[in-house]
Amino acid sequence: RVAAVDYVAPSPAGTAWGLGGTCVNVGCIPKKLMHQAALHGEALRDAAAFGWPAVRHPHAWATLCQNVQGYIVGLNAGYEAELEEAGVDYYNARGAFGAPHELELTAPDQDAQTVTARYFVLAMGGRPAYPDIPGATEHGITSDDIFQLPEDPGDVLVVGGSYVALECAGFLRGLGHNVAVMVR
Repeated sequence: RVAAVDYVAPSPAGTAWGLGGTCVNVGCIPKKLMHQAALHGEALRDAAAFGWPAVRHPHAWATLCQNVQGYIVGLNAGYEAELEEAGVDYYNARGAFGAPHELELTAPDQDAQTVTARYFVLAMGGRPAYPDIPGATEHGITSDDIFQLPEDPGDVLVVGGSYVALECAGFLRGLGHNVAVMVR
């Protein structure tokens, strides 16, 4: 018998997600969709040089985010259906070890329950960390939050030089935003 326990606490900005992990929900997949949107915009701007009529429409951030999230929700549902089809019990809950061979499961608005197993396989993901500076959580968001941001972000300061930071800066610039990257 196999079970999957998957729970992600919402970020300080309220971002939560479904089954599929970081890549599916707030990483590879939404980033690639955002990059694709940026490439479409660049192609539209270049089209006039190739004989296409110039098209000047403002980018609709809310539409992009809604469609990206719709795609991801479809992936989440597909993964859950595949688990069910394979006979895997799925728990959208937080797990904590109790007695030997026991995992205590807790989820918002649900009674706690215990599952038992001879072996547990642990595969934890991580979340971006806010810097320890005043106002960081009140005025900033993380890369987890950018894909569900309900309003166009406007000018953006990306703090950090990681590949995730630079990928976000790249698609935001491609979508027409003024972007600055700050690294130490």
